[in-house]
Amino acid sequence: MRSRRSISDIVAVVLLIVIAIAAAVIIYMWLSGLIGTIHTSTSVTQVKLEIIGANVTYVTYNSLKLAGYNVTAYVYNPPGSPSTSITLGELEFTNGTLICSNRTYEVAPGTATTTPITITPSGTAEVPFFCTVSQLPPGTPVEIILITSEGVQVTYTATVS
Repeated sequence: MRSRRSISDIVAVVLLIVIAIAAAVIIYMWLSGLIGTIHTSTSVTQVKLEIIGANVTYVTYNSLKLAGYNVTAYVYNPPGSPSTSITLGELEFTNGTLICSNRTYEVAPGTATTTPITITPSGTAEVPFFCTVSQLPPGTPVEIILITSEGVQVTYTATVS
């Protein structure tokens, strides 16, 4: 009878050790996830830009023998969202196929400035960029995607005029 009791004691100790290790792993995973959430939420996830309007217009620059699209997006940065800079604009078909991509501070060929457009909280901004691409039929639906310096993407669907 005594040998049976010894086996029960050993099983009980092993079970207690397994439970303690499992509890330590769960606590560690919870704390590391919580700390990771606090670290990343201060920048990227708080940027909440909205594109409130946009237009895509075909233009030709005869002096440069160049044609393409002037894309202009009107962006609103709601209160509570930090100031952010929009650095890149993309024009895509609605199926996700990239038409063109350009810095948002190049309004027309050869007219680039050195600073991206910054939008303060509760502020609005006109964000233009130029895309060199062959002419699309008027009324074609396209997506305008703006990318901030933090990597946040904002999308808006417009039609080519």
